[in-house]
Amino acid sequence: MTAAPARRPFWLLALLIGSATIGMHVFVPALPLLVAEFRIDPARAQLTISLYMIVIAAGQLVYGPLSDRFGRKPVLIGALTLFTLSGIALALAQSFNALLAGRIAQAAGGCAGLVLGRTVVHDTVQGPDAARTIAAVNAVLLISPTLAPVVGVWVANAFGWRSIPLLLAALGALTVAGVAWRLGETAASRAEPLSVIAARYRALIRLRAFQVQVLAGSFCTTTMFVLLTATPFVVMETLHRPLEDAAIFYAVFVSGLMAGNILSGRALAWFGDGVFVLATAIGTLGALVLLGALWAGVLSVPVFLLAGFLYTLMAGTMAPLTLTRAVSLSPGLRGSATGIFGATQFALGALGVIVAGLSTDLAFSSAVVLSLCAASALTIYAMLWLRG
Repeated sequence: MTAAPARRPFWLLALLIGSATIGMHVFVPALPLLVAEFRIDPARAQLTISLYMIVIAAGQLVYGPLSDRFGRKPVLIGALTLFTLSGIALALAQSFNALLAGRIAQAAGGCAGLVLGRTVVHDTVQGPDAARTIAAVNAVLLISPTLAPVVGVWVANAFGWRSIPLLLAALGALTVAGVAWRLGETAASRAEPLSVIAARYRALIRLRAFQVQVLAGSFCTTTMFVLLTATPFVVMETLHRPLEDAAIFYAVFVSGLMAGNILSGRALAWFGDGVFVLATAIGTLGALVLLGALWAGVLSVPVFLLAGFLYTLMAGTMAPLTLTRAVSLSPGLRGSATGIFGATQFALGALGVIVAGLSTDLAFSSAVVLSLCAASALTIYAMLWLRG
């Protein structure tokens, strides 16, 4: 039986979807303190972030099918309990290896909320309503990459780095309590045998329409990580401005993401499927503006701000719309579909960052990657739109 929308309060959705990403961003300020305490090099300390991201991507493939079989609520309670206990273990870690193991477990628990929080939305509302709800949650969560590191710096300076995982443990405990007492079960397929779900999962992966939506949606959403990663280097090495100014650029880019999230539902109502073409065209324009300015050696602060805003506007608009469209292709396996989509997004975003980093000219290579990704998404959606 499907739960009523009132059984998944908005604040709980925000906590569910945000736990894993907050756990990533808030831990960044602790890296220099880890280097000093455990006497390791910075590259090894960064494993606490990179491995965390890898586990988040892989874990989404697991939790989707599990929740389709056993239900959203029990899987969430189990996974978020792991997230909570991992935070306590991290605070008590006496070696870096123990710390790294705790971070892997923390990511494994937290990513359940990321995939199943969005799945709960699609269980309870469909179509434009689902896109609007996802967009509203995303708008709240877009603040976390900006605020979480600030909170992490303050907490680490005031109480030491071990207070950060304790803070995450408290967040996890609050989320577990919310799921236990405020979330109704929303999965409709949990009575089916796991073998049946596995067969439908394989059929979903082979479904060409689903493959196209997942690939195109990933091209135009999480590839923004390439822009965000390159920004400090562009600010310092190309624009010759102090690193502190990167915060201004991030603020503008986050505003693009939030604007896209807010407008996505209305844009779908106004333009229909044409919004997929329009949004990716805007993102492609932004990427090409950045690429052209770097090619000509005339990149300026206003041009970079404009290019980045257009790209993140595309990402913010497309994030809820592409997920909603992909999940709609398999209403009986919403958890699995959401997991596959999320895993592909994180994997492609990470791949884009790696490819851009292979060049000595990070700014130019990032612009090339952004242009290719946005143009690929535009081509795919234009072909689908023309076919009707």
